[in-house]
Amino acid sequence: MRPMGKENFIDYYEVLQVSPGADREIIERAFRLLAKRYHPDNQHTGDASKFKILVEAYRALSDSEKASNL
Repeated sequence: MRPMGKENFIDYYEVLQVSPGADREIIERAFRLLAKRYHPDNQHTGDASKFKILVEAYRALSDSEKASNL
C-alpha cells in the first residue's frame, strides 16, 4: 500500500478520465478505450508505466468497496 502523501496520491478517476459519479459501465468503457491505447503491445502509443497505473485504477474503481473509500 502506498503512503498517503500528496506527492504520492493518484486520482484514479482522473487516470480513467471519468467523473467520481461514474457508474461501473462507464468505468469499464473508459478502461477498455485507454487500455487499447496504452497497452505495451501497441507499437504506436503503448506505454507500460501508464498501462500499469491504468490497470491499478480500474481494479480500484471497479471494486465497489475500494471505490467508496476513495
